[in-house]
Amino acid sequence: RSRQARITRTAISPRLAIRTFFSTGHSLPDMSPRTERPDEAFVLDALRGTRLERVRWVAETGSTNDDLSDLARNGAPEQVLITDLQTSGKGRRGRVWTAPSESGLLMSVLVRGVSPADGFWSVGAVALAASEAIGSRTVSACTLKWPNDVMLGPATDQKKVAGVLAQLVDDAIVVGIGINATWPDDVPADMAERGTSINRHLNDRTIVDRADLAVDVLQRAIGHLESDRETLRSTWKSRCSTLGQHVRLELERGPIVGTAVDIAPDGALQIEDSGVRTTHQVGDVVHLRPAG
Repeated sequence: RSRQARITRTAISPRLAIRTFFSTGHSLPDMSPRTERPDEAFVLDALRGTRLERVRWVAETGSTNDDLSDLARNGAPEQVLITDLQTSGKGRRGRVWTAPSESGLLMSVLVRGVSPADGFWSVGAVALAASEAIGSRTVSACTLKWPNDVMLGPATDQKKVAGVLAQLVDDAIVVGIGINATWPDDVPADMAERGTSINRHLNDRTIVDRADLAVDVLQRAIGHLESDRETLRSTWKSRCSTLGQHVRLELERGPIVGTAVDIAPDGALQIEDSGVRTTHQVGDVVHLRPAG
């Protein structure tokens, strides 16, 4: 089938009801042989011969991260799992993750040969790939907000378009990403206030081709995963909107306010205040204003 035929199918079946994901356990999606879905066939063809050539695209599952983590524990090779709907999706710190059904690109990537020290940059490679792929399509800038959010919009009003969450499993890491691809005009106000979608930053607000986006993100991610650490760090920093900002870092022991000045080799955020530089592995960043 042609890509246009696939896009038309997507356009006339937009199950765009808002779903809230609850943590209700999970089961592995059906991995038995079956007729390929058009989206899956397109991604498989594009990634054939790469390290991520094993791809499954399912209609629904609890959590793609949980599914691939279970497979990783049983020695599964590198692969990608994509779904139209997650019923137990979670964000950082166990936050409930919401999205209009079938309007996002929801996928996880199983990467082998990863140590805990590699964790941040494995996540960073996927986040960077998403930022680049999204930015190549939109009229607005797409940047990275430390540690793992992909932001979209004008510099003074960027909103979250994608988030990345990872799980280490032995010598592997499962990196999950949820990208808001196509939102209807009437999403709830709280969603519109906190987030955005790719189609809202296109000239014609057309429906985003999720399979094409998946291929773009995954091909870029492969390149970043295989680049040397310093090259990846330099490229990641060049797209990081947190650097140079006056920020507040929310920590369990209380907030820290200062200027975000660098990303350390291990991915930690470095903040400077009154000439004193501190380094932080975790925390929620609030951009207050550009420094200076």
